Amino acid sequence: MEIRFHGRGGQGAVIASELLAQAAFLDGREPQSFPFFGVERRGAPVTAYARINDRPIQVRTSIERPDVVVVLDPGLLNTIPVTEGLKEGGLLLVNTRRAPEELPAPPSIRRATVDASRIALSHGLGTPAMPIVNTATLGALAGATGIVTLGAIREAIDLYVPSHPAENVRASEEGFRSVRVAESTAAPLAVSAGRSPALLVLPEGPIATTPSYGIHTAAWRSLTPVVHLERCTRCNFCWKFCPDNAIDFDAHGYPVIRLEYCKGCGICAEECPPRTIEMVAEG
Repeated sequence: MEIRFHGRGGQGAVIASELLAQAAFLDGREPQSFPFFGVERRGAPVTAYARINDRPIQVRTSIERPDVVVVLDPGLLNTIPVTEGLKEGGLLLVNTRRAPEELPAPPSIRRATVDASRIALSHGLGTPAMPIVNTATLGALAGATGIVTLGAIREAIDLYVPSHPAENVRASEEGFRSVRVAESTAAPLAVSAGRSPALLVLPEGPIATTPSYGIHTAAWRSLTPVVHLERCTRCNFCWKFCPDNAIDFDAHGYPVIRLEYCKGCGICAEECPPRTIEMVAEG
């Protein structure tokens, strides 16, 4: 069984893959987990992988044809082709308030959702801007697939999560109970292995030869700058300090955020003298 995790830096996607592997080991299986980092920055997209088998695993490559895709941030559905390569009959599990039937996926794919952000915050894990959703999502994964037992997840958290282990255990238990699964409603379809042209494929790392305005970095963003124009003095400090050329001006000289280039670094809000710009959590 091959599982691919998509999340943002700070949400715990890498720890999720490691805890899943540890839980599988505690269940008597043979696990493997490893991450992929592009830009190592809080809020930037992160991919992690896990394999689980009943015998030793010899392959060491990244996972291109996963059985399960787990998405810790629903905003990635709009900017990253998360279902690319997902096998027919495979499972897409997303942290979202939406019903599983509403997820964008081929009809031959099983879909599941859990409101892991709400669960994490209710147990004091993370902040409203960046809830730590990995353990709640792991519980939901166990509930939706049975790939590991909830008892093994509890034990793995006790052994390998030094911060708030009791809260993380309770989050995993609530995720296990709260996951919603929608089965495939159509005959299996041939899913193209190619990327959808409607989706933007971001570079895995920085490209030094490309200017910042040529790289769309919206997928990095977990906080969005909102300009309160009633306080704006048109000092242009936000434009001067923006490292990504993500700020333009309207006909009256007021700043306009070009969100396709904004990675949510918050420098504009920090440098704005009248505190005109507020960083707001997406979704």
